[in-house]
Amino acid sequence: MSLTTETRRHVEIGEERREESGVRTVSATLASSSSIIDFNGFSVSPCLRGFVILMLMCCLPARAAHALEPIPDKLVVLTFDDSVKSHFTVVRPILLKHKFGATFFITEGFDFAKDKSNYMTWDEIAHLNRDGFEIGNHTRDHMVISPKTIDRIAQQVTVINDRCLEYGIPVPVSFAYPGNGLDDRALPILKKLGIRFARRGGAPEYPYKEGKGFAYQPGFDHPLLIPSAGDARPTWTLENFNRAARQARHGRIAVLQFHGVPDLAHPWVHSPVERFQEYMQYLADNDYQVIALRDLSKFVNPEITPSKWQGVIEDRKRAIAANQSRDNYRRPKNEKELRSWLENMVWYHRYTTAEVSAATGLSAAEIISALKKFDIRAATKPKRSADAPLTVLPFPAGRHPRIGFLDGAIRPQRETKVSVFLPWDPESYVVVDAPEAIRRNNEAEHGLLYLAHTHVDTMWTKQNIPLKPLEWQKQKDGALVMERKLPNGVVFGTKIVPGRDVVDMQMWLENGSEETLSNLRVQNCVMFRGSPEFAAQTVENKVFSAPYAACRSAAGNRWVIVAWEPCLRAWGNKGCPCLHSDPQFPDCPPGEKRRLKGRLSFFEGTDIEAEFKRIDATGWQK
Repeated sequence: MSLTTETRRHVEIGEERREESGVRTVSATLASSSSIIDFNGFSVSPCLRGFVILMLMCCLPARAAHALEPIPDKLVVLTFDDSVKSHFTVVRPILLKHKFGATFFITEGFDFAKDKSNYMTWDEIAHLNRDGFEIGNHTRDHMVISPKTIDRIAQQVTVINDRCLEYGIPVPVSFAYPGNGLDDRALPILKKLGIRFARRGGAPEYPYKEGKGFAYQPGFDHPLLIPSAGDARPTWTLENFNRAARQARHGRIAVLQFHGVPDLAHPWVHSPVERFQEYMQYLADNDYQVIALRDLSKFVNPEITPSKWQGVIEDRKRAIAANQSRDNYRRPKNEKELRSWLENMVWYHRYTTAEVSAATGLSAAEIISALKKFDIRAATKPKRSADAPLTVLPFPAGRHPRIGFLDGAIRPQRETKVSVFLPWDPESYVVVDAPEAIRRNNEAEHGLLYLAHTHVDTMWTKQNIPLKPLEWQKQKDGALVMERKLPNGVVFGTKIVPGRDVVDMQMWLENGSEETLSNLRVQNCVMFRGSPEFAAQTVENKVFSAPYAACRSAAGNRWVIVAWEPCLRAWGNKGCPCLHSDPQFPDCPPGEKRRLKGRLSFFEGTDIEAEFKRIDATGWQK
């Protein structure tokens, strides 16, 4: 693929960058930079570089991250398909009794026009809307989405939209795929029609006939391809229902699919009334929060979509085939460890109970009891003295460190990640992932030497060799150290040393294998989800001048700066969003050791070019 001045595409391990207008990447190699710097195709001499950066900065928009409510455990979405009469006569009073939200997906297909004993009237549909329920779109003719019907989607959806307006119902923003048929070419069409969320069935992860599925994982699942955690069947018992509903934990949302209660016209998806009453009572008795599909917008930004919607589906299929859990929590081994992690999560990272549960696997009751026992609450958090080093803590997981492009980092491992809290805001932090990945020679044959999440193959996943989970070790001087020995004898490690205004970083690799390792490119990432003033999903607020990569705050007066040497290139990913200063280890023969140096710093001011020069003058690279 050719590079142009409009768009340059770089595919990295777990990260894809599309550079946009704004401050562009400055050419960087392991050698010293040339005297002419290239900005978006224009040659600029070093003496003008600062001026160009300043002028471009003045034109950059300041965009704040979209504020959303944390996803609680026990969040369930109820959906009902096909305009069945019992939705009004049976389902409606039960939902009103429990004060549950729900979405009713309307179609005029089947015998809707003639059979009013089995299908609702539009007056009844409008009544559901007045009751506060959501009316969703299921196409006029219950048309299955397929290559043969893709050109008819807009017309089919528009008819239902017009009917809704005719009866005083808002134009639907939610859609359900008729017959659970899928074709990803429908996604841009649905979006253009104003659809924000679209629900599919449990396939292709599970066969349709089983009615089984997975809970919705925002950021991993496309918001226009939301899976059903369960698709109710006539033979379902309370245990079948519970299997679907209980998936609503650890940041996942259980979207449940029903048809008629009863459904005499479609007996293969019929739900007996007594079973349905039992299901709803279970939700009420166990304090589930039950909402309509449209209400996901309180918790999910539908504009954040995965780069590859198939990624999470394939990951689920692999888990099913291997009979493995997809959970990513680590239970504390003892009370000392439990207390330490709870202090980390609650005092500093301000985790919700659901996030603590996702990180530890503990129940809400266990978490609340432990917090009370250890007296961990906002008022008991220690105060940081003015002359203390920057606060640096192991990142506890349970909350993904990215805002977007989560599908490029499935099940991130915490042993390579630390949180560095901002000097001017003790509640905001950046996450440093060092290393995120280590490439190697013959990568196409062997896979990566190491990867800190699940996305592409490593040497070890190709051989089905699991790597033991590790944790950061705190030294007496406050430094954090992580070292891992790989199955082939290669050892690598990272040391993080916090200072008052800078964090020094070191990495090393010792080759205990029998082959010479070369092309040892390292990806080291700084992520901004925990620091809202830097979290705009753009590259326009970033400056890349290898070895430096810098991110500007929304107000334009603060910067986060990362650098590693020897630097291969500096770049950023707008989706995450993140910064990279990616170094490369020199070739390493058997028995030898190689080292890298890095630093993370913070700057208040506007002249970033002058700050780069000041940092250079400290001699940190030596």
